[in-house]
Amino acid sequence: MVSQELLDILRCPNCVRDGPDAGQLEHAGSWLICQDCERKYPIRDDIPVMLIEEGDRFRSIPRQELPEIPPPEERRLLPLTPVAPLRLEQRQQLILALLGLAIGVGLVALLVAWLRGREAD
Repeated sequence: MVSQELLDILRCPNCVRDGPDAGQLEHAGSWLICQDCERKYPIRDDIPVMLIEEGDRFRSIPRQELPEIPPPEERRLLPLTPVAPLRLEQRQQLILALLGLAIGVGLVALLVAWLRGREAD
């Protein structure tokens, strides 16, 4: 159950930019409905999901047709962006950078081991 104190301060994240009284929400079962833009924000596990994308998802559904229990969050996969193959010079620079990093890590490890050996003496 969402507390009345929380409901009193929550505002529609899309409409709140228009002023402090804009975006007031009406509590309707498992939903918070913006009185200005009619976005409908689901309440899942007693937590209002105040993301504009979620409000947009249910905006076109009439109040009477909203499900009693909000459907689960929509999972979206990010599109894969094609990666251009590296040119020979870029590959060589990458190999040299990785080799330099490996040598640097090895030198630091040797230095730490040497310092610990001196402390033991």
